[in-house]
Amino acid sequence: MSSPLVLLKAFALLLALFLGPLSMFGLCCMVTWQGLLLSAAIGALGIGPLLYWIGDERGSVLQMRLAQILLAVAGAGIALVLWQIPDAHTPETARIHSRYSDGGWHYERFATGSVLPEIDQIHLGYAVASALDPLFTQKQRRELSAMTDAIYTEARTDPDFTAAGSALPMIYRELCFGEFRDGHYFHYIPASVDRSKPAPTLVFLHGSGGNFKAYVWLLSKVADELGITLIAPTFGLGNWEKKGGYEVITRAIADAGKHAAIDPDQIHLMGLSNGGIGLCLAESTDGPKFRSLIFLSAVWHSHIRPGEFAARLQPRRVLILSGGSDDRVPWEYVSGYAEKMKACGLDVTSRRFEGEDHFLFFRQRGEVLKSVAGWIVSDPVKGIPTPH
Repeated sequence: MSSPLVLLKAFALLLALFLGPLSMFGLCCMVTWQGLLLSAAIGALGIGPLLYWIGDERGSVLQMRLAQILLAVAGAGIALVLWQIPDAHTPETARIHSRYSDGGWHYERFATGSVLPEIDQIHLGYAVASALDPLFTQKQRRELSAMTDAIYTEARTDPDFTAAGSALPMIYRELCFGEFRDGHYFHYIPASVDRSKPAPTLVFLHGSGGNFKAYVWLLSKVADELGITLIAPTFGLGNWEKKGGYEVITRAIADAGKHAAIDPDQIHLMGLSNGGIGLCLAESTDGPKFRSLIFLSAVWHSHIRPGEFAARLQPRRVLILSGGSDDRVPWEYVSGYAEKMKACGLDVTSRRFEGEDHFLFFRQRGEVLKSVAGWIVSDPVKGIPTPH
């Protein structure tokens, strides 16, 4: 047997050993037809070449033809998955948009993070987290899976949310030490908003893991109720302490204002989990300030002292929403910082959700959204008219 042929057969074996388990892992985690089909196709790609060479060794034409059929079916399945990937373009009249703050278009339709539906990637993340993170229990995985499935099932009823693509390619860029600050942000504009007239805006900073569309879907309910626009900047994995975080926020606001007018005095800034660090840094930087700050299960910046932060925020307001049983961001940690800001004279409203953990936003989404909407409406200086 010639040496190249030996190497080819060895490669086929290694391919099967790698793609086979990967396919099984995907089949166990995926929930959409695209994810299941792609997982099955990957398995066929792994088995096909090995089956072909085994058939060649045995002189089995049937086995070789079966291998060829497997490879053809795998290719067709992958082509079908790639064909249905959204290009993230939505009509200007749509409510949700993927935009780039430089006014350009940098969306990579076939990038890692775009190929699989977002909900499938979330399930893969849950599986990895349950294996590696001692704080992430199987019980939490089951409960979160059910909650996220429900959210994405709702979001799929709106074609524009599907068409707007995903921000998850940025997390893979950051993981691979690539440039992830491309200015991407989600922009939600309720149908009731007159885009030519300045409207209040909620800017949302995502937490660790990425800028999931589930967040935009949930907060769009507040936007629809109050008639405000929503801006959700993308910052890779959510490590807002890295350079460029504040510029990502301000540039997204500036660009969004070109598509729907924004009231500069009515911009509220909200951060989830690690997004709290982004809030702290944004308000510790010279530049435009925000009407109020909303911390949701959020982390404080370790190098910014409560007294210093409170002084910079005066005379504005801060809302804090957090779980009483959060083992990642304990209530004692959250409330301790908040009490020190209160002692410095800052207007701080805190709400502890008894028995809730770090995934409060999904577990108590109705109450969280009600609290956020009520907070924005209750602005004592220049509030939004209460909807009737």
